[in-house]
Amino acid sequence: MSASVTAYPAPPGMEPSADFRLWVDGREVFVHQCRGTSYALCALDGAVEVEVQTQFDFGKVVVRPMRHGIAPEVDGRRLRFGLDGPARLSIEFDDDISRPLFLFAAPPETDAPSPAAPGVRYFETGKVHTPGQIDLRAGETVYIEGGAVVQGHILAEDAEGVSVRGRGILDGSAYERGRGSGAPRMMAFLNCRDVTVEGVTVADSPTWTIMPAGCARVSVRGVNILTWDMTGDGVDLLGCRDAVVEDCFLRCADDCVAIKATAHRYPCGGENVENIRVRRCVCWNAHPGNGLEIGYETRCDSMTDIAFEDCDIIHAEHEGYQSGATFSIHNGDRAHISNVRYENIRVEDSREKLIDLKVFYARSSRDAQRGQLRDVRFKDIRVVGGPFPVSIIQGYDAEHLVEDVVIEDLVVHGRKITSANEARMVLELASGVRFI
Repeated sequence: MSASVTAYPAPPGMEPSADFRLWVDGREVFVHQCRGTSYALCALDGAVEVEVQTQFDFGKVVVRPMRHGIAPEVDGRRLRFGLDGPARLSIEFDDDISRPLFLFAAPPETDAPSPAAPGVRYFETGKVHTPGQIDLRAGETVYIEGGAVVQGHILAEDAEGVSVRGRGILDGSAYERGRGSGAPRMMAFLNCRDVTVEGVTVADSPTWTIMPAGCARVSVRGVNILTWDMTGDGVDLLGCRDAVVEDCFLRCADDCVAIKATAHRYPCGGENVENIRVRRCVCWNAHPGNGLEIGYETRCDSMTDIAFEDCDIIHAEHEGYQSGATFSIHNGDRAHISNVRYENIRVEDSREKLIDLKVFYARSSRDAQRGQLRDVRFKDIRVVGGPFPVSIIQGYDAEHLVEDVVIEDLVVHGRKITSANEARMVLELASGVRFI
């Protein structure tokens, strides 16, 4: 049985990438250009052959995540490789991370809504839409069809049963950029219930990209996020309960996923955080920030039952502000943080710190009281490439230690790590840190 391939068209007049052309099973797929890279979107079912033509010479190519085991055949400026099915890939040339090609090959869509369905804001293919702010109300869906580009942002407040879906692009390139610009979150859900974000690609977000705050029952799945500006976080969950982030590609110029209690700009949030799952995501944490983060804003009583599972960290770049890490818990306020798991995660390139767990007073702190951090488990963590990064576990004082941290089957460059010394780990005001 032959594979099926859906290549999403670009709106008329949209300029393709100046660096790449791409074919999937002989069918050309449009390659988009955003501020920092090129990316292609398609859907497929079954095994295919991918061919890429570059407009520049190169000596070697790496396809990440490396767990796919893809070794392209290279012929001059062309490369070819087989792909067993849907995948989210970063194709990188000559160790230059400034000019990758991202291929986002999703599974076929099976339940796209009708444009005439009640409560559906439908943005059809073949157009660049400029709606500005889209106010999403209870029971409504924003659907961005594959091949559509929407230049705008989405806001839902006190709404239940809202969703953003499709295979198209939400584009933030028109917004003013930089700290203090007042740029909107590309998707903000404030005090909502039953929130779904599925399938879309968000490019050139000027600040935090997807932000549920004070929400319950949140699902973010199959989303691609590409950001290039400081504070360009991927998914920020503020004061949320029962939330899942899964099967996403997050190339973010700040935290890929950040779990917080609240944020200074928004009065909502601040509720206790419980039952959060982040799984099967591909993460690239660019300068600055962290890969998988809890904190800094932890102004609540409890943050518990949080798990990061089966993820690929393809890059965690050097931040330079002494706070960047692949795995980080930064408890800067009063919360008791407990029952946190990092399990079955592959790290391909971590350039500053691997693990950074702290109870401390930070610039973003607002509570006078320090919190607690205990019961954290790392299991089956594999550092498979890049440097051997340092780690830090640091409490605040004798009453606010970091306690009960278990590191099980940490393997760095093929070697199992059995002690803090072997892990290049600094321990200060920490109790019950064990390697097994």
